Amino acid sequence: MEGNLKIDISETNRGKEQIIIDRKFKYNFSKLKIDNTKIYRCTEYKTLNKCKSFIILNDNKEVLNYESSHNHHGNEINASKSLIKHKIKDEIKKSLIPSDIKSKRIFDKNEAPNESEYYKTIRGKYFMIFKNSNIIIFQSPFQAKLFMENKHIFADGTFLIAPTNSYQVSITRTYVTELNCFYTTSILLMTKKNKLCYKEVKDHNILNTYYKAISNLCFINIEYIPDIFNKIKISCKRYESTCSHFLNFLDYFEKTFLNIYNIKYWNYYNNIDHITNNASESYNSYLKKLFVKKPSFYKLIYTIQFEESISYYDYQMRIKGIWRKKCRISERVDEINILVEYIIKIWKPN
Repeated sequence: MEGNLKIDISETNRGKEQIIIDRKFKYNFSKLKIDNTKIYRCTEYKTLNKCKSFIILNDNKEVLNYESSHNHHGNEINASKSLIKHKIKDEIKKSLIPSDIKSKRIFDKNEAPNESEYYKTIRGKYFMIFKNSNIIIFQSPFQAKLFMENKHIFADGTFLIAPTNSYQVSITRTYVTELNCFYTTSILLMTKKNKLCYKEVKDHNILNTYYKAISNLCFINIEYIPDIFNKIKISCKRYESTCSHFLNFLDYFEKTFLNIYNIKYWNYYNNIDHITNNASESYNSYLKKLFVKKPSFYKLIYTIQFEESISYYDYQMRIKGIWRKKCRISERVDEINILVEYIIKIWKPN
């Protein structure tokens, strides 16, 4: 039986070697023996299944010992995804610049290039780049399509993975209802932050309260938003000598989000399907785990390429029905919806 085994080499999310047997069962590296043979244990070993299956290989990946009995079914989809991710990652490594080349040899430490051969997806499609002195936005044609076709957009920022030539990285994601999946729609590199405005808000309790109020206008009835905003702005003018930068921010907010854009495009009042930003926050947490320290600009580009390709492949497989659509799990939102429907039913006049 061991001679008929199909052995594929992959790796875990943390870059450690992983063995996949017959495209069904995954084994993570467990121990290096004195004779340099390696022991790999089934990935279900540390779960509730406590699977005892293991395999021992020599340096040539020849099977020395194989305990093939599992107490669970193989997962072909999961195994295939791992192999595809590994293949994509290998292709990116081959196509990108060597990791030991420092970014300062390619562009000034405070400036990213306007054009680069690396500004494209693994499929050869160029990212659409928007760039000015404050921000750089990466968005592939696939991500732009998702951005336009789906109405729910989530955003969150992180400082921990910002490359040396930027201040913060912000991620936007969208929810594809028919697949019950979240997908990244753009990556933003912010090169500056208005520190003076931030300091004003941080050091002033009243301004801090107003800033939080502005941040939560998306959950307020649209009819009340102009009045609330005007009251905040009038109140802030009493502190004009100490909050000039915050007043500039209010002017920007009014011009952009109250005048240029229709409020209904960013307002979430009466929509409780998505009342948190967990979709983007959890993805940022995932990205943080990929980097031991702040990445170089091109290391981040490599990650953007890799993650975009994984999303694209995942989306295509689910749309075509090759991979199952995720089942929606009952959440607190469902409980709220049920409660609202119940109250409406009780109070609805006959």
